[in-house]
Amino acid sequence: MRVAAILSLAFLLMSCSTLNVSGTIDFKDETYTSPNHEFIVDLPALVHPNAKDIVYPNQLFVDFFIGSGYWTPQGLHTIQWVTLPKEITTEQFQKALPAIVNEHTHKRFSSIGEFNIIEQRNLPEPNSHKFLAKGTYQNVASTWICTVKLYKNKIAFISKVLPLENPKPITKLDENTDSYNQWVESFRVL
Repeated sequence: MRVAAILSLAFLLMSCSTLNVSGTIDFKDETYTSPNHEFIVDLPALVHPNAKDIVYPNQLFVDFFIGSGYWTPQGLHTIQWVTLPKEITTEQFQKALPAIVNEHTHKRFSSIGEFNIIEQRNLPEPNSHKFLAKGTYQNVASTWICTVKLYKNKIAFISKVLPLENPKPITKLDENTDSYNQWVESFRVL
Protein backbone atom coordinates (compact mmCIF):
# COMPACT_ATOMS: atom_id res chain seq x y z
CA MET A 1 0.00 0.00 0.00
CA ARG A 2 2.93 2.35 0.69
CA VAL A 3 4.14 1.86 -2.89
CA ALA A 4 0.72 2.91 -4.22
CA ALA A 5 0.88 6.04 -2.02
CA ILE A 6 4.39 6.83 -3.30
CA LEU A 7 3.21 6.42 -6.90
CA SER A 8 0.19 8.65 -6.26
CA LEU A 9 2.53 11.32 -4.92
CA ALA A 10 4.77 10.95 -7.97
CA PHE A 11 1.80 11.37 -10.33
CA LEU A 12 0.55 14.36 -8.33
CA LEU A 13 3.92 16.09 -8.70
CA MET A 14 3.69 15.73 -12.49
CA SER A 15 1.43 18.78 -12.55
CA CYS A 16 4.09 20.98 -10.89
CA SER A 17 6.18 23.52 -12.75
CA THR A 18 8.41 22.43 -15.59
CA LEU A 19 12.09 22.93 -16.29
CA ASN A 20 13.14 24.15 -19.73
CA VAL A 21 15.49 21.42 -20.95
CA SER A 22 15.30 18.96 -23.78
CA GLY A 23 16.69 15.69 -25.02
CA THR A 24 18.58 15.09 -28.23
CA ILE A 25 17.30 13.76 -31.52
CA ASP A 26 19.95 12.12 -33.69
CA PHE A 27 18.41 11.94 -37.16
CA LYS A 28 21.41 10.05 -38.54
CA ASP A 29 21.05 7.20 -36.00
CA GLU A 30 17.27 7.77 -35.73
CA THR A 31 17.33 7.94 -31.92
CA TYR A 32 16.15 10.15 -29.08
CA THR A 33 18.30 10.50 -25.94
CA SER A 34 16.71 11.87 -22.77
CA PRO A 35 17.96 15.20 -21.35
CA ASN A 36 19.98 13.62 -18.52
CA HIS A 37 21.13 10.71 -20.70
CA GLU A 38 19.10 8.25 -18.65
CA PHE A 39 17.61 6.44 -21.65
CA ILE A 40 17.71 6.21 -25.42
CA VAL A 41 15.00 5.02 -27.80
CA ASP A 42 14.71 4.67 -31.56
CA LEU A 43 12.49 7.26 -33.19
CA PRO A 44 9.06 5.72 -33.80
CA ALA A 45 8.05 4.75 -37.33
CA LEU A 46 6.69 8.16 -38.32
CA VAL A 47 7.16 10.27 -41.43
CA HIS A 48 9.65 13.04 -40.50
CA PRO A 49 9.43 12.41 -36.73
CA ASN A 50 10.01 15.15 -34.21
CA ALA A 51 9.81 15.22 -30.42
CA LYS A 52 8.74 17.59 -27.70
CA ASP A 53 9.78 16.86 -24.15
CA ILE A 54 8.80 18.41 -20.85
CA VAL A 55 10.75 17.84 -17.67
CA TYR A 56 8.87 17.95 -14.37
CA PRO A 57 10.52 17.58 -10.95
CA ASN A 58 9.96 13.80 -10.97
CA GLN A 59 9.08 13.00 -14.57
CA LEU A 60 10.11 13.40 -18.17
CA PHE A 61 7.29 13.39 -20.73
CA VAL A 62 8.28 12.91 -24.39
CA ASP A 63 5.79 13.25 -27.23
CA PHE A 64 6.88 12.05 -30.70
CA PHE A 65 4.91 13.57 -33.56
CA ILE A 66 4.71 14.63 -37.23
CA GLY A 67 4.46 18.41 -37.39
CA SER A 68 1.68 20.56 -35.95
CA GLY A 69 -1.29 18.29 -36.73
CA TYR A 70 0.29 15.18 -35.29
CA TRP A 71 -2.85 13.29 -34.23
CA THR A 72 -2.88 11.14 -37.34
CA PRO A 73 -3.50 7.52 -38.35
CA GLN A 74 0.22 6.97 -37.64
CA GLY A 75 -0.55 7.36 -33.96
CA LEU A 76 0.49 9.35 -30.95
CA HIS A 77 3.75 8.03 -29.45
CA THR A 78 4.75 9.02 -25.91
CA ILE A 79 7.19 8.06 -23.19
CA GLN A 80 6.74 9.01 -19.56
CA TRP A 81 9.81 8.43 -17.40
CA VAL A 82 8.76 8.71 -13.74
CA THR A 83 11.24 8.89 -10.86
CA LEU A 84 10.05 7.36 -7.60
CA PRO A 85 11.27 8.63 -4.21
CA LYS A 86 12.99 5.30 -3.58
CA GLU A 87 13.79 2.00 -5.26
CA ILE A 88 11.07 -0.66 -5.25
CA THR A 89 11.42 -4.42 -5.61
CA THR A 90 9.87 -6.63 -8.27
CA GLU A 91 7.42 -7.94 -5.66
CA GLN A 92 6.37 -4.41 -4.66
CA PHE A 93 6.00 -3.49 -8.33
CA GLN A 94 3.83 -6.55 -9.07
CA LYS A 95 1.68 -5.83 -6.02
CA ALA A 96 1.27 -2.16 -6.98
CA LEU A 97 0.66 -2.84 -10.71
CA PRO A 98 -3.15 -2.68 -10.52
CA ALA A 99 -2.91 0.74 -8.85
CA ILE A 100 -0.16 1.91 -11.25
CA VAL A 101 -2.11 0.89 -14.37
CA ASN A 102 -5.41 2.24 -13.00
CA GLU A 103 -3.89 5.59 -12.02
CA HIS A 104 -2.06 5.96 -15.34
CA THR A 105 -5.14 5.00 -17.37
CA HIS A 106 -7.37 7.52 -15.62
CA LYS A 107 -4.92 10.43 -15.48
CA ARG A 108 -2.95 10.21 -18.73
CA PHE A 109 -5.70 11.50 -21.02
CA SER A 110 -8.17 12.85 -18.44
CA SER A 111 -8.70 16.20 -20.17
CA ILE A 112 -8.73 14.98 -23.80
CA GLY A 113 -9.92 11.39 -23.74
CA GLU A 114 -11.03 8.37 -21.79
CA PHE A 115 -9.89 4.77 -21.99
CA ASN A 116 -10.88 1.45 -20.42
CA ILE A 117 -8.47 -1.46 -20.26
CA ILE A 118 -9.57 -4.44 -22.38
CA GLU A 119 -6.49 -6.66 -22.04
CA GLN A 120 -3.29 -6.74 -19.97
CA ARG A 121 -0.49 -9.10 -19.01
CA ASN A 122 2.94 -9.35 -17.45
CA LEU A 123 5.66 -9.75 -20.04
CA PRO A 124 8.38 -12.42 -19.94
CA GLU A 125 10.95 -9.67 -19.35
CA PRO A 126 11.20 -9.04 -15.59
CA ASN A 127 9.43 -5.95 -14.29
CA SER A 128 7.45 -5.38 -17.50
CA HIS A 129 3.71 -5.19 -18.03
CA LYS A 130 1.63 -4.36 -21.10
CA PHE A 131 -1.98 -3.28 -21.49
CA LEU A 132 -4.41 -2.37 -24.23
CA ALA A 133 -7.28 0.06 -23.74
CA LYS A 134 -10.15 1.19 -25.89
CA GLY A 135 -11.86 4.57 -25.72
CA THR A 136 -11.62 8.04 -27.20
CA TYR A 137 -8.87 10.58 -27.74
CA GLN A 138 -9.97 14.09 -28.84
CA ASN A 139 -13.45 12.62 -29.50
CA VAL A 140 -12.05 10.00 -31.90
CA ALA A 141 -12.65 6.29 -31.18
CA SER A 142 -9.18 4.92 -30.43
CA THR A 143 -7.03 2.18 -28.98
CA TRP A 144 -4.16 2.81 -26.60
CA ILE A 145 -1.35 0.34 -26.03
CA CYS A 146 1.11 0.89 -23.20
CA THR A 147 4.13 -0.97 -21.84
CA VAL A 148 5.11 -0.30 -18.23
CA LYS A 149 8.71 -1.07 -17.21
CA LEU A 150 10.35 -0.79 -13.80
CA TYR A 151 14.02 0.18 -13.47
CA LYS A 152 14.79 0.27 -9.71
CA ASN A 153 13.34 3.71 -8.80
CA LYS A 154 12.19 4.65 -12.33
CA ILE A 155 9.09 3.61 -14.25
CA ALA A 156 8.81 3.97 -18.03
CA PHE A 157 5.39 4.18 -19.68
CA ILE A 158 5.93 3.65 -23.42
CA SER A 159 2.67 4.10 -25.28
CA LYS A 160 0.90 4.68 -28.55
CA VAL A 161 -2.65 5.79 -29.32
CA LEU A 162 -4.22 4.91 -32.66
CA PRO A 163 -7.59 5.91 -34.08
CA LEU A 164 -9.80 2.84 -34.57
CA GLU A 165 -10.27 3.70 -38.23
CA ASN A 166 -6.53 3.22 -38.72
CA PRO A 167 -6.06 0.79 -41.63
CA LYS A 168 -4.56 -1.80 -39.23
CA PRO A 169 -5.92 -1.09 -35.74
CA ILE A 170 -4.52 -2.86 -32.71
CA THR A 171 -7.30 -4.91 -31.12
CA LYS A 172 -5.24 -7.52 -29.21
CA LEU A 173 -1.92 -7.36 -27.37
CA ASP A 174 -0.36 -10.02 -29.59
CA GLU A 175 -0.89 -7.96 -32.75
CA ASN A 176 2.06 -5.98 -34.03
CA THR A 177 0.74 -4.39 -37.18
CA ASP A 178 2.25 -0.98 -36.55
CA SER A 179 5.84 -1.55 -35.34
CA TYR A 180 4.93 -0.69 -31.72
CA ASN A 181 6.72 -3.74 -30.29
CA GLN A 182 9.97 -2.91 -32.11
CA TRP A 183 9.79 0.66 -30.80
CA VAL A 184 9.34 -0.55 -27.21
CA GLU A 185 12.20 -3.04 -27.60
CA SER A 186 14.46 -0.19 -28.74
CA PHE A 187 14.05 1.55 -25.34
CA ARG A 188 17.33 1.25 -23.42
CA VAL A 189 18.39 2.61 -20.07
CA LEU A 190 21.88 4.09 -20.20
